[in-house]
Amino acid sequence: MLLSQLEYFVAVAREQHFGRAAAASFVSASALSEAIRKLESELGVPLVRRGRAFEGLTTEGEAVLVWAQRMIADHRALKDEVSNAAGRLNGVVRVGAIPSGVALAARVLAELCASHPHLEARLITGLTSEQVVDGLRSFELDAGLIHPSVAAADDVRHILVETDRLVVVGAAARTDLSETIDAMSLDQMPVCTLSPGMRARQILDAAFAQRGVRLRPRVEADSVEALLALARTGAWVSIVPRSAIPKAAASIGLRVADITGPQVSIPLVLATLGDEPRPPMAIAVDAAARRLVDRTE
Repeated sequence: MLLSQLEYFVAVAREQHFGRAAAASFVSASALSEAIRKLESELGVPLVRRGRAFEGLTTEGEAVLVWAQRMIADHRALKDEVSNAAGRLNGVVRVGAIPSGVALAARVLAELCASHPHLEARLITGLTSEQVVDGLRSFELDAGLIHPSVAAADDVRHILVETDRLVVVGAAARTDLSETIDAMSLDQMPVCTLSPGMRARQILDAAFAQRGVRLRPRVEADSVEALLALARTGAWVSIVPRSAIPKAAASIGLRVADITGPQVSIPLVLATLGDEPRPPMAIAVDAAARRLVDRTE
């Protein structure tokens, strides 16, 4: 059994398509298919249901997938452990972030790469907290910035890194946006928010509902970057985490208003898998986040 066979099998399960899996693995479709057939022959069971195209994994394939993901992750962790023991942690660290956690993820990565200059980083954004946790469990991610409610599981460990606040941002030329704004006034404005399935939006809706306000956004988006771009047009105001707004907001044509009545806080945690022994990448990201916390206390 070759590690490459397991990697190709995991790629097919992830991409749900032989051609895309081959492209992602930088091999031909025929080479990938042949490698999986050899793996099936060695294990003595079919792993993939084939028709004219990929039709899913067999029951045996679903069971093998869990072990294949873990074996690939363990092989990667072994190489990382060796490089770390030599004082030169290298490779690619993969961090996922929900929209409201992108700014914090950037700071964590900056701290991490300052301590480990040989590391490369891959930041995957636009995910939900659930997708980040799924990425951890399938070993596609090393760490993630999420909301704590989704991290409440025995196999996920997390540390509170930051509690952000939602604010309103609009074009500097708007005359209806003062330094503070309450829920009732905001309900009368053309508002843009994150999509309903995102936890930050759900926290916002719940806080406003306690004040008897049901927010009716004109535009919903799946990223904070999109909300900032919408606000800069002057046609709308957007509700975003304060940490996502540049300190010199006026220099890019934006003004910011604090939401009062109610203030809406958004806790953000760094999540990693709780398995032991912990992979060096997870330990390194965790340490970087803790240093940020220590400096803000």
